[in-house]
Amino acid sequence: MASRILVLPLLAAALLVTAATAASADTLVTAAPGARNLAANGGYLVWAAPADAGRWRLTVRAPDGTVTTPAIPDFGAPPRAQIGSTAFAVAGRRLLAVYSRCRGASALAGCDVYAYDLRAGTEERIAKLSSRSYSETAPSIELGRMAFVRRGGGPKPGLYYYTLGGKAAPKRLSSTLARETATNSTRVAFTYNSSRGGGLAVRQFSGHGTPLVPVSRQPVVPRSPLLTRYNAAWLLEGGHVQATQRFAGSGGPFKLVVVEAKRALPATTDSLGLNNDRTSAPYYLDAEGVKVAAPPIF
Repeated sequence: MASRILVLPLLAAALLVTAATAASADTLVTAAPGARNLAANGGYLVWAAPADAGRWRLTVRAPDGTVTTPAIPDFGAPPRAQIGSTAFAVAGRRLLAVYSRCRGASALAGCDVYAYDLRAGTEERIAKLSSRSYSETAPSIELGRMAFVRRGGGPKPGLYYYTLGGKAAPKRLSSTLARETATNSTRVAFTYNSSRGGGLAVRQFSGHGTPLVPVSRQPVVPRSPLLTRYNAAWLLEGGHVQATQRFAGSGGPFKLVVVEAKRALPATTDSLGLNNDRTSAPYYLDAEGVKVAAPPIF
C-alpha cells in the first residue's frame, strides 16, 4: 500500500493532477455534451460522442483545434481510445488512437483491437492481437509497445504486452482482467476490480519486480489511468483525482507516495487526458465537454 499525504509538494517535471482554485477558472476547450472516454496525446484529443439510434462515433480534435468525426464505422458502445506513437525513431513514426470494436452493444464481448491513424485518417484491425478464443479489450500504446487484455474462453486470459510489428507473440503479464490500461512504453498502469474492491496497479513490461499498487480497496474501480515516465494518475468517484509522486528512475529507491488534488473536478467528470507537455494539469471531460483546469497548482 502506498503512503498518503494531503500536502502537495513541488513535483518538478512531474504530473498531472489539476487543482485550480475555483471550478469557474476551468477552460472549456470543446463543447461535447454526452461524450465519454477522453484521451489526449501528441496535441490530439479523442473521445466518443453519442450518435443516432444509441450508437457512438469517434471524434477527433486536431492540434489546430479542428474537430472532425472520422469516416469510419460507428460503435455499439462508446469506444475507449488511448493515443500513442508507433516507434522510437522519428522517420515513419505514426500517431495512433487504439481501441476495441466489439460485437453488438457490448464493450467486452467479441472485441478486436483497432487503430486509427490520426494524421492519415485511416483505420485498421491489429491482426496480431486477434484470436478466436478471446475478446481483446483495453488497448494502449506508446513508442510501438502495446498493452491490452484478453478475456473469454481461452486458457490464459489476462493482461498482455506486445511490440507492434514484432515477430514475438503477445506476452501475458498478469491474469488480471484489467478494465483500462495506459502505457509509457516500459510500464503499464491498469485498473481492475477484485473481491476487495477496485484498484490501480503499475507493472513493468519486462515482468521484473513487484507491481506497484498505489490505490486499492475502492468502492468503485478507478477510471482513466494516466502514465508518464515515472508517475501515474487516476480518477475516483465525485471528480476526485489522485497521482503518485515519482516512483522509479535515477536517484532512488523511491517510496510510493500518493498525492491528492487540492480540489475535486466537477462531479460529472468522466475521464482525464494528458496535457500537451505531459507535466501540467490534465484535460478532463465532463457533462459540458472537454476542459482544462486553470491555473495549474504547481
